Amino acid sequence: MIAPEQILSKVKQLPMLSTAVVRVAELARDERSSAADFEKVIRPDPALTANLLRIVNSAYFGLRKRAESVRQAVTLLGVRRTSEVAAAAALAPIIPGRLPGYQVEASAFWLHSVAVAVLSERLSGELGVKRPDLTFTAGLLHDVGKLAIGAFVEEASAEILARVREGGLTLVSAEREVLGVDHTEVGATVSEAWRLPQAVVDVARWHHAPGEAPARADRMLVDLVHVADALSHSLGMGTDIGEMARTVEVGTETRLGIRARRLERVAGESLDEIRDLARQLTPASGGNR
Repeated sequence: MIAPEQILSKVKQLPMLSTAVVRVAELARDERSSAADFEKVIRPDPALTANLLRIVNSAYFGLRKRAESVRQAVTLLGVRRTSEVAAAAALAPIIPGRLPGYQVEASAFWLHSVAVAVLSERLSGELGVKRPDLTFTAGLLHDVGKLAIGAFVEEASAEILARVREGGLTLVSAEREVLGVDHTEVGATVSEAWRLPQAVVDVARWHHAPGEAPARADRMLVDLVHVADALSHSLGMGTDIGEMARTVEVGTETRLGIRARRLERVAGESLDEIRDLARQLTPASGGNR
């Protein structure tokens, strides 16, 4: 069995996320940013530009007129939404046709990622949390570790599945017992290699165990994505092999100040938006298809 250190070393070979996405996220948080600033960052990346314009001009956004340039897209869509779409446009090309080891097609992984992003953002608005740009992006990228560790999970899938289905372990615990690392640790490693904001790195690392997040982490954001992840499973949009359900960690709802009934309402109200947005954001083509 390959050593955990070797896995963490190899996962850094995952194709890089466009560096423009990090800069776009920074611009979205700066009130002085203009459409021209976004264009300067995005336009030098032809693939990102093409994907962004394809998504922006989709039926989902229903723009009054077609965006022919990045600057027009930002003007028509707004700074926050442009940041979210840029993250989706950058992630799309690096998702393989199928996630090895997780028995999940790319479309299911994409639906789950979009579901967690939308639900995180909805919960953020429900609770009056003013960080929508990071909330959507953190939700979208929370499971990026699965893209990187999938090949190793596939090699040990029988043993991992047995520990989940027969031993009663969570997927994360089973991965850690068998491989020495799990997709959350790997996700944090990849996110750091991509130079994503620390808050997004922390979500990738702690979204299965928000209570263990260090004091320096944005615990509110970790809690939001953790709950959104559980809600996505309740809607049948999960991706964990062998696990029948996902529960919210004890204490999370109390920290957020939200009750189960309210969560169910948010999930129900988000269902159509998730499906529509996932359909519009689905990659036209991916690097490994």
